[in-house]
Amino acid sequence: MASEENKKQVSNTGKASGEKKAENKKGKNSLKKSIKNPFVYIGTIVILVLTIVAFVLIPGVSTGTSSGGQAPTFGSWNGTPIQYSSDSYFADQVSQINDYLRQQGMNESQSQLYAYQVWRMAFQNTVIRTAILDSAKRSGMKISEQTIDEEVAKNSQFQVDGKFSIEKYNSTPLSTRMSVRNRIRDDQLIQNYYGDVMSVSPSTAEIDFVASMAKPQRTMQYVDISYSNFPQEKTLEWAKSNESLFRTIGLSKITINTSQKDAEKVLAQIKANSLSFEDAAKSHSKDSYADKGGDMGTKIFYDLKGDFLNEKDAEAVMVLKKDEISPVYKEAGNTWAFYRVNTEASMPDFSKQSVLDEAKSYLFDKEKSVMESWALAKADEFAAEASRNPFATTAKKAGLEVKAAGPFVLNYGKPSFYFYGQQIGLFQEPYRSLDTELVGAEENETFLTTLFSTAKNAVSKPVVLDASVIVMTVTDDTEGTDQEISYTKFAYPYFYQTALENQIRSTILSSKLFKDEFNTTFVKLFTPAQK
Repeated sequence: MASEENKKQVSNTGKASGEKKAENKKGKNSLKKSIKNPFVYIGTIVILVLTIVAFVLIPGVSTGTSSGGQAPTFGSWNGTPIQYSSDSYFADQVSQINDYLRQQGMNESQSQLYAYQVWRMAFQNTVIRTAILDSAKRSGMKISEQTIDEEVAKNSQFQVDGKFSIEKYNSTPLSTRMSVRNRIRDDQLIQNYYGDVMSVSPSTAEIDFVASMAKPQRTMQYVDISYSNFPQEKTLEWAKSNESLFRTIGLSKITINTSQKDAEKVLAQIKANSLSFEDAAKSHSKDSYADKGGDMGTKIFYDLKGDFLNEKDAEAVMVLKKDEISPVYKEAGNTWAFYRVNTEASMPDFSKQSVLDEAKSYLFDKEKSVMESWALAKADEFAAEASRNPFATTAKKAGLEVKAAGPFVLNYGKPSFYFYGQQIGLFQEPYRSLDTELVGAEENETFLTTLFSTAKNAVSKPVVLDASVIVMTVTDDTEGTDQEISYTKFAYPYFYQTALENQIRSTILSSKLFKDEFNTTFVKLFTPAQK
């Protein structure tokens, strides 16, 4: 029974909730009350595909204890500690997730990264199991001794020639028998809980409503005003008005992560000429520049200021002269740092294309609204003209290419579910030619709202996408086939149960009753001891 429940927990990587047998059981609990209508949860369940040979990586943990002689604690649920020991559900999860992924052909490369993610998944599964058991027991849910006896009789550990052996059972140590019975009791509680929750089904009216979303299908023509075409003269104009952002300076840096006092001690040694800046960086600094003697190369101001808690401190560094060393500054991440100027600060030369390209890149990453305003103005002008004249003619006059895409359905968020290990879309999307600038458009609420609210042959309002603004006209408005509607009616109950199960998981992992200490404990266990 334990192995069956473990597989069910791991099955978040595979089997659909619809495969669980629903059993009507008594016992309501507080977790169910916090679960909202799963239809509002629209999105794809992201499944981590990771691997590790866990027991090879940290053999000290596989024995069931940490170096202090106690099982390591990774967190707690409602005061109950989530611990790792060799005979725990946590350990079973690590082993089973590892085995499952190895069967999928994964390898053990990059073991440190994979270790974190596999153990994290196992930890979360253990938290969820603990939370459900806590809720089930507090609600008064019980498993009869007769049921446990029946399951014990099925356990291969107590069978001889395929049949239950009372002699083998009685000869098994009492502690082992109690452990098996307790695990069976917990497995049965989990099974009853899920059977109770998953017996909830969407109404016929709800299924019909969702299926109706697959009916309207629209094809369009559109023009695209891309931010990549933002005029160079406008880039230059904006860059000149913000030229301080693009000042450059050559720096070296030393970062200390213990205390400000320690950083000031290192700085004092350098100023007393008892230690060179380069040697101090190599022996004391804790950043990526240490091996290069602290040399950061040339830094641009908008990038440099991100290291400081106070932008005024970054400005103070920018005015230092060559070979001058700054005071110690407290930085983000509870570190302290000081800088030496290797090349004094200089203003940007926008006559160089590389500098202008840097400004345009900054605009796109940090000030996209400037590009968006320009594109929207162009799009508004086009839409006004296209509403009076043919769409294609207006596009040609404006130097824009007319493209076609569709048909689209009301598939906001591309909801999906897992069925026999496959990720299945809730809606069968009709074939469409989707250009690069429209990638993600079917997940954009404004795009879909505009597309399906614009009358056929009318010109839409401009729609802002990730890196462009488009204007469209609806060229075809049809209804989905009966087959497409039937598919959605068939698929929705599976999606409903997947969303419900995911909502349970999300509710538990975001609960105030859950105390997460996984990262702290994991780092202690997986960080090699210092010699």
